[in-house]
Amino acid sequence: MNAPTKIETGTMTSKGQVLIPKAMREAAGLAPGQPYKVMVNEDGKVVIAPLGFGPEDAEERVRRMREAIMAVAGKYATGQSTDDYMREIRGDEEP
Repeated sequence: MNAPTKIETGTMTSKGQVLIPKAMREAAGLAPGQPYKVMVNEDGKVVIAPLGFGPEDAEERVRRMREAIMAVAGKYATGQSTDDYMREIRGDEEP
């Protein structure tokens, strides 16, 4: 990991909340509403990073997608095949 170019300090609230300065959020690629992960690295330092930067994140996304699909699977019956339904919503032209 590269040495920090700038260090900022703050105080944790009684609820355990910390403010990550805007420059640090931008440098780390963190955006409002974006999921993130918090880890303790091998040096015992807390690391905050956006999700989607490792194989474990991909596995977690696949697990969540499968869970969401299974939650709705079989709940909606249209009486049509997928091909018929797609023709209905797209028109008769094939892509």
